[in-house]
Amino acid sequence: MKVYLDNSVLNRPFDNSEITINRLETEILFWIIDLIKKDKIILVNSAMIEYENSLNPFPERKIFIEEILKLSKSFQELNLNIKKLAKILSEKFKTEFIDALHIASAQFARVDFFITSDYNLIKKYKGELKVISPRQFLQEYEKYKN
Repeated sequence: MKVYLDNSVLNRPFDNSEITINRLETEILFWIIDLIKKDKIILVNSAMIEYENSLNPFPERKIFIEEILKLSKSFQELNLNIKKLAKILSEKFKTEFIDALHIASAQFARVDFFITSDYNLIKKYKGELKVISPRQFLQEYEKYKN
């Protein structure tokens, strides 16, 4: 099983932990990281994730994410075909182009799940890729495991 963690999930541990959903999704992220370390799932990294993380103004967050990305076993470069697909996806689903670039990268990498804490993106995107929240992934993994 291959997963793509977008930057909203990767940054979740730095969100306000007083908010229940943030705390819960942080716990699920650490559980996902544990699955990656145990080779139960494969983390896909991409040029888009690294680019977006390079813009992170918080050194602690940037380093934290870089450490997680070191666990990836697959890397998706950005290419013209991904950019073309992203343009189509962005227009079709009315998403931000940068979000569409992430989704297109994940599609080209043939991931099973695109995991995000961006609930607006989850609501908008209704394409072939499974774009889900960390909580939804927990449920999907339990089904997959059994």
